[in-house]
Amino acid sequence: MLECVDNPFGGGEVALPLRLMHGDWWKDEDLPIAWERYLGARPLAVEVGFGSGEFLLAMAKLHPETGFVGIEQFAEGYRKLLKHVAAEGLMNVFAAMGDAFILLNLAFEEGSLDSVTINFPDPWPKARHARRRLLSAEFFRIAARKLRDGGQLRAATDDPTFAQQAMEAFGAVPELLRCHPEPWLSESPYPFRTRYERKWIVEGRALHYFIYEHRR
Repeated sequence: MLECVDNPFGGGEVALPLRLMHGDWWKDEDLPIAWERYLGARPLAVEVGFGSGEFLLAMAKLHPETGFVGIEQFAEGYRKLLKHVAAEGLMNVFAAMGDAFILLNLAFEEGSLDSVTINFPDPWPKARHARRRLLSAEFFRIAARKLRDGGQLRAATDDPTFAQQAMEAFGAVPELLRCHPEPWLSESPYPFRTRYERKWIVEGRALHYFIYEHRR
């Protein structure tokens, strides 16, 4: 039997495996995960590759009525988020660590998500790393299956080549419809900027934001 601890995310009354501290707790769950056990009967939003968790935490505070699930592949970011959620007592945040392609595909019911957000992922510019790119038609198809009708897939990049590739990838998934007339937005659609966005703006980098809506 797995040793259990109180839920450090604060989002439910269910005791969770101690391995939650290591991020791969989801491997012991029946998949797809019954997220209402941990986040209550809230609409679900996912951020893929949340890094330090700055964006995820800000969105969770702005929208306490929504349950936010973060997916991260690196332990340092995952543990930082865990500490912030515990310190701030947020009741609507959860996270898991692992490969985003696998986690998004397995851990969520189809048609269950209000939104999926991918902020400034690694562009993986070398051809041999192409399959790792999150702003790809392959990943967008997975996200589209998980979105409810009217749910949104949101993405951002500071790499102009990657932005062009992302636009083409979106175009390859016909059930995703663009929510803005221009190919991408040059201004953030969110009411705050992360420290990286502020830094890049000072440096004069062009930022590219995408919002697409799922239609069945």
